[in-house]
Amino acid sequence: MCFDEDRLIELLTELVEELERRKVLFREQGCANLDEYNKRTGAQLPRQIFACDEVAEVLDKTGLSKEQKDKVSLIESKLSVIARQGRAFGIHLILATQRPDANILSGQIRNNIDCRICGRADNVLSQIILNNTAAAEQIPKDTAGRFLLHDGTLFQAYLINENSL
Repeated sequence: MCFDEDRLIELLTELVEELERRKVLFREQGCANLDEYNKRTGAQLPRQIFACDEVAEVLDKTGLSKEQKDKVSLIESKLSVIARQGRAFGIHLILATQRPDANILSGQIRNNIDCRICGRADNVLSQIILNNTAAAEQIPKDTAGRFLLHDGTLFQAYLINENSL
């Protein structure tokens, strides 16, 4: 858990450095991805996952000072590197937000996220998330926990409250 921008920059810097380290290792072994590298070398490099709930809060520059905007730009830059190159090297992003905004999450990051999931949304939000309006068309407004994957798969999630068991 990280709630401090400076610590977040440190964490993302460490992930980008690990990505670069793995890039060298894979190149030396002639491997294209983590699975191939682990199989060929017998190594067990683990996958690493960076998860951010409410990424819009992290990346929104509205009303910030120049120094704060520079920090947000640095965070966005590091996320962009991981989004572009991370999958092959076993470093993955999970970015969640309640209300996506095309101005908050850059096209470069959005376009490099290979799995998108959308809950109830209007046409505009569905278009931002899925590049189509399917979520607005297929998920009834009164249905909680229903989601649509980028490939058109519709699924139902359930909330299991431990107190009611």
